[in-house]
Amino acid sequence: MKKIFYLLLLSFILFIPTRSCPQPYWLTLNSPTNRFLKECSFVDSLNGWVAGDSGTIIHTSNGGLNWIIQNTGTGYEDVVSIFFLNKRLGWALSWDITFDTNSYGTNILSTTNGGINWGHVRYPVDDVFINTIIFVDSLTGFIGGYPGIFKKTTNGGLNWYKVELDSSFFAGFPPNRFSFYNSQYGFACGGIFDIAGVIWKTTDYGESWVSYGIGPEPIFDIEIFNLATALGVGGDLEYGPTVVRTTNNGTNWGYETLQLFGIAYAVSFRTRGEAWAPLGFQPGWVYTIDSGKTWNTYSAPDSSNLYDVEFTDYRNGFAVGKNGVIKKFNSALINISNNNQNLLPFEIKLYQNYPNPFNPISKIKFYISKPADTKLIVYDVLGREVMVLLNEQLKQGLHEVEFSTLNAEINLPSGVYFYQLTSGEFRETRKMILLK
Repeated sequence: MKKIFYLLLLSFILFIPTRSCPQPYWLTLNSPTNRFLKECSFVDSLNGWVAGDSGTIIHTSNGGLNWIIQNTGTGYEDVVSIFFLNKRLGWALSWDITFDTNSYGTNILSTTNGGINWGHVRYPVDDVFINTIIFVDSLTGFIGGYPGIFKKTTNGGLNWYKVELDSSFFAGFPPNRFSFYNSQYGFACGGIFDIAGVIWKTTDYGESWVSYGIGPEPIFDIEIFNLATALGVGGDLEYGPTVVRTTNNGTNWGYETLQLFGIAYAVSFRTRGEAWAPLGFQPGWVYTIDSGKTWNTYSAPDSSNLYDVEFTDYRNGFAVGKNGVIKKFNSALINISNNNQNLLPFEIKLYQNYPNPFNPISKIKFYISKPADTKLIVYDVLGREVMVLLNEQLKQGLHEVEFSTLNAEINLPSGVYFYQLTSGEFRETRKMILLK
């Protein structure tokens, strides 16, 4: 039944056109490869490295204008994570999953000359798949992955030892990413699909970690604002991207499902208020301009599937994904030379209906920035039109429409429905749930 639901949901998403944006916020750069690029690491606006499948690591030293393929010596292995501390020191992880050997596992790669040469060290235990690595200085680093790997080094990666985890049910879940505010204070995020999303916190230089189960789906990336505030993203196929947020040093976490298609695999802040999160297999983004309180959607004009993003400063951001795609933030679009205009224009926004789930009435709010012919239509999961809620020219401003199942010509059963807003060239769809 779950597979049928996914197929119906996918067919509906493909049936409904996505938001149109003639001026892209993200520009496509020339790429030296068509490999699946999985993670990027930039130390400044000019110098960055990107890792991908089949042993791929590429490097730019001029802000993405040119890229050089580096010889990692891995060949057939997927490079799943990469981290650079500065222009010289970097580490990466590759998975040995070929069928011509009797063992599978992880290789830890390192370089001291910016990736011109890479050294390899095999993780000493087979059937262990480490998926994230980070260093806070040249000697101190952390790795995490399957099954429940959570380790630290104090000698540059020559040796790794287990850190102390609490005794909660969530402590042994695999972490996906680390984020440190300073060498003493940091978070990790991870979890397992359909079981739990987990956040770990350390306040003693990573020697011990406290775990928090914060939702049903894994968290893939996390960013720290200050000692009190942090934000993470994740999700799954069924419920789409999720956002978690704390404002009290990780003691409590808010958990929000965005009711969209796709999974948020990464997040990065351009300014204190504005952040971008790519949606992986679903072309497009979610972004916020109010520090994660509300989220907007932005469709990828060329249908790129993006999996990682990183801003080095408020001018420069990079994103990578399938088929070797590399994107750079189009700072010229928002007149970046004027510091008072460094936030995205708030043009049109479709809000999540409330309440949701609902029965029998729910309200839908949306904002439009200029007068336009506007439609608001409800569809079922097969893409069939259920009800036209609105079809008229509206003035600029915030509008609210009521959807009542009592007014429907047919008796609507419980289930998933979609409402689509079209205003001028803008088009966006959100999901809602009717429970009787």
